[in-house]
Amino acid sequence: MAELDPKLRAIVAMAASVLPREIGCDDCFDYFAAYAEHLLAGGPLPEPLQMVGEHLERCSCCMEELNLLLAAMKASTLDEAP
Repeated sequence: MAELDPKLRAIVAMAASVLPREIGCDDCFDYFAAYAEHLLAGGPLPEPLQMVGEHLERCSCCMEELNLLLAAMKASTLDEAP
């Protein structure tokens, strides 16, 4: 049998590692603003946001999007400073 392409192997490994209660990318995006606000403010995360964090540990695409949002939020905060 032929060996799997490395990209396909990574996709299969990611699919096999899905947690039973894990949220998907679409649900993750729904919580991004709240998650980013909690990260910037500090403190414990409520359970739905903990699930976002678990998703981000597994999904580099969503993590990249979150980092862009955090950068925009930080820049916006700096623009508002006196």
